[in-house]
Amino acid sequence: MPHHIHHHGHHHHRPGSDNKSLGQRNKEHFDEVASTAFQTPWIAKIAAQVTEELQKNYAWIEEGRSNTRNDTKLLDYACGNGIVSRALAPYVKTCRGIDISSEMVSQYQKVVEEENMQDRLRAVQGDLLDMAATPSPELASQEYKDFDFAVMSLALHHVEDVEAMIAGLAERLGDGGVLVIVDWVAESESGLGLPLSAMEDNPVRHTVHHMGFTERELRAAFEKAGLESWGWKRFGKESDIPSELGGSQQGFLARGTKKVEREL
Repeated sequence: MPHHIHHHGHHHHRPGSDNKSLGQRNKEHFDEVASTAFQTPWIAKIAAQVTEELQKNYAWIEEGRSNTRNDTKLLDYACGNGIVSRALAPYVKTCRGIDISSEMVSQYQKVVEEENMQDRLRAVQGDLLDMAATPSPELASQEYKDFDFAVMSLALHHVEDVEAMIAGLAERLGDGGVLVIVDWVAESESGLGLPLSAMEDNPVRHTVHHMGFTERELRAAFEKAGLESWGWKRFGKESDIPSELGGSQQGFLARGTKKVEREL
């Protein structure tokens, strides 16, 4: 979530960190910034924008769903402190968060308890791309399978293997469930932001793998994972990000539906 936007200031390049996996570097980085990230005004503003876009477009997200279950269940992946969960809690019965950072999971639980939503919202530490590095027995349980909705917000650009991530999220959906990715439009299409090479000296550069996505590349990853009913919407307005972190970005929501396996 917005903690996965490019933070700076709290994080310094450590000697030898180049030998670490991208996942490990992200885990360390977000553990460090967990307690302060959401107090940063520009991050709070983007969190509010993501909330507004998800709520405004909920009917469009729901439209993609091809199952008729009433007790709907949401997976909030790379959940941070639960902005997606809280944005969509009015529309679904239960929300389950997963984050690579244990500190972010603690922040999620803290906010949920403050808002007295712990009966419907909870999160665990985990990593769908590297189960061994972040063991999480909960992820094997039914509670973390057969979701009606899975949302990954402003975190896919930190992932090395986008196709594997999309496939891993699709696996967690029940038949007819909907995957939603919220992220930045590639600079080549939006005309905004700095290319990745221009950020080489930024201390958070080594947690970022892609600076945004084109509709074509993301749609191809969705289709490869067996997701259909493609949908793509840009945010109503640009997102203000400090110039030293790349400047304004154009957000998008992408949607795809897991095929219903019909019995012959």
